[in-house]
Amino acid sequence: MVLVTVSVMVVGAGWLASGAPGLSKDGHPVVGYAEPSAEVVALADAAHLSEEGRQLLYAAHPEILDATAFAGRCDDGEAPGSTPADGPVGCFLQSGGSASIVLYEPADPRLHGYVVESAAHETLHAAWTRLGRAERDRLLPPLEAEVAALPADDPLRVQIAGSVGSHPENRPTELFAYVGTEIWRAGGLGSTLEDAYARFVTDRAALVAVKDSWMAVLDDAAATVQSASQELANQQSANAMARAQLTGDTAAVAHYRQAYEAKAAEVAALPAQQRRLLELSWVWWDGTDLPMAPAAQTLSAAADLLARDDAALAARGSALAVEEADVASEEVRVQSLMTDLQALRSQLYPAAASS
Repeated sequence: MVLVTVSVMVVGAGWLASGAPGLSKDGHPVVGYAEPSAEVVALADAAHLSEEGRQLLYAAHPEILDATAFAGRCDDGEAPGSTPADGPVGCFLQSGGSASIVLYEPADPRLHGYVVESAAHETLHAAWTRLGRAERDRLLPPLEAEVAALPADDPLRVQIAGSVGSHPENRPTELFAYVGTEIWRAGGLGSTLEDAYARFVTDRAALVAVKDSWMAVLDDAAATVQSASQELANQQSANAMARAQLTGDTAAVAHYRQAYEAKAAEVAALPAQQRRLLELSWVWWDGTDLPMAPAAQTLSAAADLLARDDAALAARGSALAVEEADVASEEVRVQSLMTDLQALRSQLYPAAASS
C-alpha cells in the first residue's frame, strides 16, 4: 500500500481569531460576498460539506492550483516531510481579517479525491477558528484519544507530526482536521466529536471514504503491476527454459546427423556382399531404440528420425518465437503500467510533479 503524507501548513499570526472573511458571526455571507466558482462548489459537494462548511470554504476564496502554480504557496521556510518530495499539499492561511485556502490538485483525474480531501481538511481548519475556546478545550481530549488509539506505525501519526512541525500550538487544529477527514468507525467517534463535525460536514463516513477511494487507485495500480510483473517473470523463465531445451535438442540432433551421415558413408563404402550381411542397432538421442536389423533398414529408420526431428524442432522454434514476441509485448505493457504507477505516486507531491 502506498502511504501518503498529506501536509497542511498554517501560516500567520492571529490565525485562531474567530470569524472568517465574508461571513457574519452567524456564518451567513455578508454584503459583497463573491459567489464561488462552479469548480469550488463541486469541490464542496464532493467533500460533503454542510451549509456552514461550504460558507467557510467559499469565504476563503480557495485557489485550486497545479503543481507549478502551487510551488511555494504554502511554505513557511520549514516544509514538513522526511524527503525532498514531501511537503504541504494545501493550507489555510489567516492573518488579521483575511483568510485564504490554497489547494494543490494532481493533474491525473483519478486522483481528484486527493484535492477533495485537502479541501475538507483546510475547511476544518477554518471551522476550528469558528469554535469558542471552551468548545475547543472540550474537543481536544477526545481528539487526542482518537490519535492515541491508532497503531504505533499508523502513517496518520507521521502526517500529524509533519503538519505540526515546530509549531506545537497548531496541534489542536491539525488533530481536528485530520481526525475529521481520516478517522471513522461504525457509529461515529462519539457525540462530542460528531456533533462538532456535523456543523461542517453532512456525511463524515462518506468524507473519510474519499481518501479510501483515491488510495484504492494507487493500491489497485500497484497490485496490477505486481501481478503482471510476476506473471511476466514466470513466462520469461518458462521461455528461457524452453529456449535452452530447444538449443540443447538442436545440438543433439546435429550431433546425430553427423553420426548418421558418417555411418551412412561408411556403409556405402563397403563391398555389396558385406553391406547385405551387415546389421546395425542404434539408440537415438531421445531414447528411441532402433533394434538390430539390416544396416539399410536401420539407416533408413535413422533418416526418418532425422526428418521427424527437423520438423519438430522447426515447429518448436516457431511456437517459441511467438511466445517470445508475446513476452516482449508484455514487457512493454508492464513497463507502461510501472511508469503510470510512478507518475501517480509522483503527483501526490507537488515538488515531484512539477520537476
